[in-house]
Amino acid sequence: MQFADIFGDGSQYREQVYALYEEAFPEEEKKPLALMEDLVRQGKMEMLAVTDEGGFAGLAMNMLAEKTALLDYFAIAPDRRSSGCGSRAIRALLERFQGKKYIFEIEMQDETAENAEDRKRRKAFYLRNGLKETGLFANVYETDFELLTPDGRLTFAEYVDMLEYILGEEGARFLHPRLIREGAEH
Repeated sequence: MQFADIFGDGSQYREQVYALYEEAFPEEEKKPLALMEDLVRQGKMEMLAVTDEGGFAGLAMNMLAEKTALLDYFAIAPDRRSSGCGSRAIRALLERFQGKKYIFEIEMQDETAENAEDRKRRKAFYLRNGLKETGLFANVYETDFELLTPDGRLTFAEYVDMLEYILGEEGARFLHPRLIREGAEH
């Protein structure tokens, strides 16, 4: 499993990354590509193609701060799903960010949600691949998330500080991060 920067050594994958991004994420959860490209230029984001056996397998987009990173978007190409590719990619990402606080936002569990089974399956996938519950639940950009990290430790202040560092105070205010609940729900 390798990662290729779509603005560097992986530029040949840029269109595939953009197409998967458009297909894989709901409109209300997507940031404008121009904003993300600007963050890349500032060194506050990386947009990576996930490659396996020399071919395109997915995307991983990370927001980057000094001691913290956040997996902003992760998707495996439809023809590579259910093949272990996602698990290998997550393990490789965890290794890539070893020594940093690495934050994952996942959809909050909601049995009444239209995609409740998908949410349950995704959370189980992340837990199975080395992530732990932090007990933090946040609403960001009008979407409810549960926050996971490899060690299960994170404060809401650390999370907000990271958003402010990457997006600036005004950008973080636009996302309007709010703590929904703090405490283990294991």
